[in-house]
Amino acid sequence: MGKAKDKKELSKNKKRVPRWAAWVGVIIIIAGIWGSWDFYRDYQQTSLLEASEKEGVYRGLSGRHHVMLDSSSYQFRESKAVVDPMRFPFKKQFAAYSAAHKHSEVMDQLYCYCACEQGIGHKSLLSCFADNHGANCGICMDEALLAAEMTENGAPVSEIADALDDSYKLSWQN
Repeated sequence: MGKAKDKKELSKNKKRVPRWAAWVGVIIIIAGIWGSWDFYRDYQQTSLLEASEKEGVYRGLSGRHHVMLDSSSYQFRESKAVVDPMRFPFKKQFAAYSAAHKHSEVMDQLYCYCACEQGIGHKSLLSCFADNHGANCGICMDEALLAAEMTENGAPVSEIADALDDSYKLSWQN
């Protein structure tokens, strides 16, 4: 019976870590992982840009874009013209088709995340607006409006590609 009593006394004398201290430790670990991920993402972007400079084409974080680093000799991948925005009655459709018309060189370098490339053979985001597909697809319209806004604010196409990748990362990370 002496051994059992000694064990009880030892367990009473042990100091337990308070729960709040354990939670603080968990939060610190999560913050460390979060910070490491941001550092890794910055490193990844830098290495992708360095590799792209050799090829002359930036593929973005997803590897799906076709951003020409030297746009002086750019050749369009989409040969069809953008459909006239006046054909569409809704404000968002009109704005998206107008954006595609105004910034067609930018849109032609960007990948469309609605999977129209696989489904209907589109070559780029611009292809969505060379037919009526873009008018019926919220993803296409949202991408076009984001790309137009960033272009008008002076963002380079590589930054726009990264913003789209970040917005739709669940579709390309899996």
